[in-house]
Amino acid sequence: MTDTRHGLALDWLELPPHLDQSRLPMPATTADFLQVSQLANLITSLFWGSNDFYESPENRLAAARPRPDFRVDYVAARLDDAEDPGRIVGFGFLAATPAAATAEVWVGVHPGFRRRGVGSALLAGIEAEALRRGHTTLQSWTDNALVDPASAGPPEVRSSAADAAFAAARGYGLAQLEWCSVLALPEAAGPARQVEAADGPGGDYELVGWEGACPEEHAESMAGLLGRMPAEAPRGELEIVPEVWDVDRLRAEERAREQIHLTMVTTAARHRPSGRLVGHSDIETFRDLPQVAYQGSTLVHPDHRGRHLALLLKAANISRLVRSRPAVERVYAWAAPENAAILRANETLGFRPVSTRPGWQRRIGGSGSPGSGRPGSGGPIW
Repeated sequence: MTDTRHGLALDWLELPPHLDQSRLPMPATTADFLQVSQLANLITSLFWGSNDFYESPENRLAAARPRPDFRVDYVAARLDDAEDPGRIVGFGFLAATPAAATAEVWVGVHPGFRRRGVGSALLAGIEAEALRRGHTTLQSWTDNALVDPASAGPPEVRSSAADAAFAAARGYGLAQLEWCSVLALPEAAGPARQVEAADGPGGDYELVGWEGACPEEHAESMAGLLGRMPAEAPRGELEIVPEVWDVDRLRAEERAREQIHLTMVTTAARHRPSGRLVGHSDIETFRDLPQVAYQGSTLVHPDHRGRHLALLLKAANISRLVRSRPAVERVYAWAAPENAAILRANETLGFRPVSTRPGWQRRIGGSGSPGSGRPGSGGPIW
């Protein structure tokens, strides 16, 4: 499709069967996907000043492969430029469970081509496709406002930022805001060991751990914990997408992780009287990024809270990570301000805030009015 107002061609990308870079000229599907991957890594590296969020083209392609329960589609923007035909200057994606009303959207534009209508055209195209598929609530998570850890107060977004004006003008409301924090390793592993030594799990609980696939004897109760996450995790005004977890879905997720070379390091609390897992904490590691890891979910079942299990689980899992992944230098974690228990645990373990992460929402269709979030005051680089 073509946006005649801005001289843009918007193309929904056909995924290449594989990234064959040995033949020249490369197949068009391969060349396009490589351009999108390079642009995505450029945008994230410019924001963070590092390659800590680099994603290889191979991993991006594997993650985009359609699954029965999840679909990701990429759209690319090309300028109508005879001197540089085919160059992709912006891209976006639409990701959703096919039958869900809620979908995730995101667009990014090359820094040299912003303020030319590229982001607007991409977002309009994605919204139209989302509505055609029946997705009427759109959400987007973005990185915003690097902060000085020594002077960090309550999380906020930059009200004067261009990306905030873009989001607000297009009807996206700020529906949630999180801290992104970083733990420096291995020097900061000491607090984790101190927590382990001081706060054992107690007589009714024992800690179990693994890397990769969940052991069969824990799979059912682990699936039950994961199924609680959407409702238990603070979501602000973001609409919650119900999720149903069972052992089959757990195994499907584990196979999907293997395709992108993601290994989960997990520590769980087992309730001895019942034999079931009642809490867990996991950390994501990628083969392509040995220097960095990412805190995943941490959850304790409501019936077993008040025993400092969340802090203990996080501490034990960090210690496990240090032992099994000595090359890891940093761990990133995200937590909402209202999640006081997790924020306290992060601070105890040595995490320090480095940025905010806004969550945006808009309802489309009907009147096209914004979602229930407050007016956007910061957000994505669209």
